Amino acid sequence: MKRRTFCGISIAALSVLATSCKTARYVRIGAGNPGGAFFVFAGAISTLLDTVGLNPRVQTTGGGAQNAILLDMGEIDIGIMNNIDAAKAIYEDDRFNVRSIMPIFNGTHHFVVNADQPIHSLSELEGQPFGLGNRGSTHDVAARQVFDILGIKPRVQNAGKGDTNNMVRDGLLRGFFATSAVPMPVILELQTSLNLRLLEFTDEEYLLVGNRAPWLIKDSIAPVYNGVENPVKSFSSWSALMANKNVDPQVVYDILDACYSGADSIERAHSSADIDPNLISTLVAPLHSGAEAYYRDKGIIIPDKLVS
Repeated sequence: MKRRTFCGISIAALSVLATSCKTARYVRIGAGNPGGAFFVFAGAISTLLDTVGLNPRVQTTGGGAQNAILLDMGEIDIGIMNNIDAAKAIYEDDRFNVRSIMPIFNGTHHFVVNADQPIHSLSELEGQPFGLGNRGSTHDVAARQVFDILGIKPRVQNAGKGDTNNMVRDGLLRGFFATSAVPMPVILELQTSLNLRLLEFTDEEYLLVGNRAPWLIKDSIAPVYNGVENPVKSFSSWSALMANKNVDPQVVYDILDACYSGADSIERAHSSADIDPNLISTLVAPLHSGAEAYYRDKGIIIPDKLVS
């Protein structure tokens, strides 16, 4: 594995680093809820880091929003979060210790309703009981963001995927929101017992959200679900591996070297993974100094927005 020398380290810091090289290094990884995509990716990354002696420790968390808090506080070293969580953490909540490492996968916004309900547009969710996933999850943060921009106020219900599905089946919820790779297993499973409808943005809504949330990507949902015959206009956003800015640059460099060298194993772990260093332009938070060094060494052009 290539090692890179980082300049500007004090004699005291070098002494600590030399000592740490003789003992086990531990990398604390903030994942998400068991069974979710973040947890799967954290496990795959952990396996790679273990093979290069970084001694990973995966921690179950509440997802991207909590990972941002834990990273900022230094309670974890690296963690997975969506660009939506990253943008909010840095540009709204002043969590300046959060840094980007690498993009992992792109997830698309799904606004789903029971097709038996007379709801055909996002605006018709006003006042309706609607599920947003667990409180503080990426799904919850993403949906509230869109609803706030559009001025739509559904009666929000926060619950896990299983409980949300049951409430939709029982008629307690009109539908739910999730941001995920396409096709989304939860939707495929629910469609075995219900007819579902995907809601689409109007041209005006699409323009407004795109202007107010530039970290979102204008996208569409392919017609892979029952009853969907044409692409559905929506947005997507990337999820990324992030780090606390004070993590040793060499450790971050080694993490990237392990992940990109073992990209195939991450992509086998989850079908939505796209592990490619040329995709760093999809990131929204500045790069960790170790990540910046890695990409420069690999000849990857780093956008100005990602330079600290």
